[in-house]
Amino acid sequence: MLSIDRDGSMVPFHALSQRLAETALRGGRLGSADIYYFHNCPIEYLYRDRYHQEAEAISSILDRISERTAVLIFSDGGAARGGYSPDRVELTEEFLEKLKTKVRYIAWLNPMPLSRWEETTAGEIARMVPMFAVSQSGLQSAINVLVSKL
Repeated sequence: MLSIDRDGSMVPFHALSQRLAETALRGGRLGSADIYYFHNCPIEYLYRDRYHQEAEAISSILDRISERTAVLIFSDGGAARGGYSPDRVELTEEFLEKLKTKVRYIAWLNPMPLSRWEETTAGEIARMVPMFAVSQSGLQSAINVLVSKL
């Protein structure tokens, strides 16, 4: 499963997120994937389209996935703007906790470098789930987390 943060501070990364989605649809080392979109943090719904028109309840998605599902999240987690939002931390933590009740393998790709995460919402999220900067080694590390089930 691929979850992509879209719009706002992620606008500069739309091309990269689209390439991730295309790779996931073609099936790569992770196999084919369901792709969902959100803005800032998933709350009640994820969207099947990047324009946020086709909503699906997170609870419905969680009912369909299994322990063997690997989840990759692509988001700056607030690092692009350098902010810290306690609400975003709390909502993201709630989403991750729901995911963790269903799946064992979650990784987060952040398009911002590690040096930009400190004292931001992203830095706090990185304590909850393995988070990697988008780079060759970061991508490989995320894939290693997700395929460690093999």
